[in-house]
Amino acid sequence: MILEDGRVLATGEIGQLGTVLRVGAAGIASQARAGQFVHVRPGLSFDPLLRRPYSFNRIERGAGEIELIVKALGTGGEWIASRREGDRLDLLGPLGSSFIVHRSTRNLLLVAGGTGIAPMRVLAEQEAGRRNVTLLMGGRSVAHLWPSDRLPPTVEYVTTTEDGSFGIRGRVTDAIGPLLEWADQVCACGPWPMLAALGRLRDEADRAPAMYPGRAAILEAQIAVEQHMGCAMGVCRACVIVTSEGNARVCREGPVFGLGDVRFAEGEPATVGVF
Repeated sequence: MILEDGRVLATGEIGQLGTVLRVGAAGIASQARAGQFVHVRPGLSFDPLLRRPYSFNRIERGAGEIELIVKALGTGGEWIASRREGDRLDLLGPLGSSFIVHRSTRNLLLVAGGTGIAPMRVLAEQEAGRRNVTLLMGGRSVAHLWPSDRLPPTVEYVTTTEDGSFGIRGRVTDAIGPLLEWADQVCACGPWPMLAALGRLRDEADRAPAMYPGRAAILEAQIAVEQHMGCAMGVCRACVIVTSEGNARVCREGPVFGLGDVRFAEGEPATVGVF
């Protein structure tokens, strides 16, 4: 974990997803992994007091750069999203757990919703040259999807939109069936309802016979949980969710968990939000 003074190198808007900030932060970039996050101070003073967590959207170790997707939510989010080239950002990271892609994996399925695209994009760029990668992303409309030209060309990109404006009409769970049959590993990140829906698919597969299509992949799926945080050090316990091992802090034990370890039936966390 590093406390680093980052410099904004470039900014851009991605539809309704938010503002993408490219930040020079060589120390953090050298240690960051897919699924981890950085805690950003949202101002030059202590108002707002709490830092904001953002999952890495891109990690360029050689260049010493990271990318973040920032939604202008609240005073702090608005301040961070309004940063421009040359501005400084007070960064703390990398924090949390990361995804683990198995060496034996040949067909990797990535599932994203909203700003949950961030760690999935890191994995896509990291793994596209090593194995077959398919990214399934869902959004309310085409404006909530990640642009295909910002993905490695070898990644198969499948999209769903709730309004039918692009790709398959519906949600990711409406398109995931055939992809699960193909995949031998699944990683996902998105809103709590999306992850809960994947959890129900896992429960169904767990009760099904061994020949159930995609059973092995969904049973061992990994997810990154999106959650508002306070200290991000595990002290305040503002980001606790219920798991098979009891209460777990998203900032310390997570944000990456086994899909089967999260107890979605216990209800959506009161402080659930987006990175």
